[in-house]
Amino acid sequence: MSLNGSPAPRARRLGLIVLMLGAVCIGIMPNAAKLAYGEGVSPLGLLVLRSAIGAIGLALFLWARREKLLVPRKLVPKTAAAGVALLMAAGGGMGAVAYIDVTVASVIFFTYPIFVAVVNHVRGTTRLSLAEIILIALAFVGVALALGLRRESLDQLNYTGLGLALLSSVGITTVILTTTATTAALGTVRANLHMNLWGVVYFIALALALPALGLAGESVYPQSAFAWLYVLIAALGFTLGYLLFFVAAKILGATEASVLSILELVFMIVFAVTIVGERLTVLQTSGFVVVVVALVGFELVSARKG
Repeated sequence: MSLNGSPAPRARRLGLIVLMLGAVCIGIMPNAAKLAYGEGVSPLGLLVLRSAIGAIGLALFLWARREKLLVPRKLVPKTAAAGVALLMAAGGGMGAVAYIDVTVASVIFFTYPIFVAVVNHVRGTTRLSLAEIILIALAFVGVALALGLRRESLDQLNYTGLGLALLSSVGITTVILTTTATTAALGTVRANLHMNLWGVVYFIALALALPALGLAGESVYPQSAFAWLYVLIAALGFTLGYLLFFVAAKILGATEASVLSILELVFMIVFAVTIVGERLTVLQTSGFVVVVVALVGFELVSARKG
């Protein structure tokens, strides 16, 4: 089946299960990262280790299966572009919160399914019905509510922060579009391996350049067993989450998988409440419900259309 073909009912169910497992992994990642920060690890240090651990794990998996590790020369620019996009996504998000509220930055980041859907709609790869468009918009409203977006946060906006947050969203959009394309040629594991390898190169370069330019302090790496544990969990969540997402995208198509990946936010919130001990307001809880209802509706409409 093609990357964006209509899956059979059995394949669709498999794709949804894989996508949900990936969303669980991604949902764990920021909570593990928060615990790692509490142990003194710096955000950039975590990004370097996250990609490095992911690359090592994927390379060992391919080696154990006696599969190729290298990619054809003609595909190197695409895998390098995925790494740049990964840097854009992480760097844009980290930079944005220095200028605008983290809630606003997070809401803007979650516009990426809209960008993926628009690009594929314009390409003619996946045509969206009016019902699907309405449900995507409803899910986005739910995201804003679930993240606790408040009017006071909107009163403190500036163009630099908005631009960086948008850069983060465009970055993850590009990661999805480029890696979905390379997955068809390389397979999911090898495509993700090279995305992570380029990510290691770029994040290390950033970790060296920012302190040298006086734009950030030195990166701090784990100094305790707990810190290493949290970093490892974050890295596994990131690597498995993206790996499973692209497996699901191969079955469901990039647009449907991207929209349904908003489930990542649902699991982020669940783990934030159960593991980190955060509490939800009534407004956030209502947003949580809106997201779930909108995504279930989107899937029902997509399945009927397919």
